[in-house]
Amino acid sequence: MQISNISRVIAPTLSRQLYTLAKQYNDVIDFTLGDPDIRTPKGICDAANLASRQGKTRYSPNGGIQELREAIAAQTSIETGLKYNLNNVAITIGATEALYLAFDAILNEGDEVIILAPYWVQYKNIVELHKAKPVIISSFTNAFEPNLEAIREAITEHTKVIVYNSPNNPSGVVYKDATLKGIARIAQENHLYVFADEVYKSLVYSNHYSSITEYCPSENLLIFNSFSKQFAMTGWRVGYVIGNETLIDVIIKLQQNVAVCAPTISQYAALEAITHIQNYSTPIAKEFALRREITIRELEKCSALSYTAPEGTFYVFVNIGNTGMNSNTFCTSLLEKEHVAIIPGIAFGDNFDDYVRLAFTLDQSKIISGVQRLNHFIDTL
Repeated sequence: MQISNISRVIAPTLSRQLYTLAKQYNDVIDFTLGDPDIRTPKGICDAANLASRQGKTRYSPNGGIQELREAIAAQTSIETGLKYNLNNVAITIGATEALYLAFDAILNEGDEVIILAPYWVQYKNIVELHKAKPVIISSFTNAFEPNLEAIREAITEHTKVIVYNSPNNPSGVVYKDATLKGIARIAQENHLYVFADEVYKSLVYSNHYSSITEYCPSENLLIFNSFSKQFAMTGWRVGYVIGNETLIDVIIKLQQNVAVCAPTISQYAALEAITHIQNYSTPIAKEFALRREITIRELEKCSALSYTAPEGTFYVFVNIGNTGMNSNTFCTSLLEKEHVAIIPGIAFGDNFDDYVRLAFTLDQSKIISGVQRLNHFIDTL
């Protein structure tokens, strides 16, 4: 069978491989995917039902329904102090498609993309699908904060964009103001784009979250977000990208040729979510804050493991270096012996084979049981 060269390069992600392996066990505790067990709030579901009864089941405009684009622009303006309107917003099929289309909009074959590690597993794949070169920065100043000088040194005449995720999946680190300011300065000095993935910004456990919008000129910047994590809407597939009108126009044009539009009924559900943001978002954030404390409490009982308490997201990046096992062997053996599924750190960059990622997206009793099984596995090594 004839298939493309690029399709031979792209392998299934380790997260999906472990997720699939876990399905063979009836009693598995699955900490693999960032897919919360929390149900989408009833009011959001009711809005979708109403939209369907009203016949809002046809294609939407390519960039999304006007009301949702306006609501996102208004909310982002409140959060950032900048002035956005609907022309700054494109609604997409999750943040993943937004990122794919944004790379489509700017990359040519042979361009380079600086990716700050540890990174969400799809960044590298998406860049390679565009026949561009991912340039991974795994140098840190403190607790997974990227080393700005390492970013500078990685820039070549082919560099087009810096992409990062804060709060960070998998580390849970929230980038500090100085880091964001430095990234913005480097991008501006070198005429680079910045792609800022902020899908976890509603899940921050300190009192402060900074956005790079405070430092980066709008012509250099695209912000990516999603309704998946903030509103427990992973399966509804609604994301968005917000930025300068020129790039947004290109992204909307490309979406017309890729998927036409995001699901219309899902967009009306998202409109309800963002219109009543505190009603829906706050209880979810509080639940994850509680799950975070439970996860940390249980991990503290195992002296062989170390970790940095997550400042955001619903992940803990656990150091397994004391076990002498690489991350893939560790996760496979843990699944076989204890029926607990977690993700190898190697999935998030080649320098993270001493780590594993645990997603505390399950109910509290399963978190306790799963970490206890993990601790038992360590004790029997």
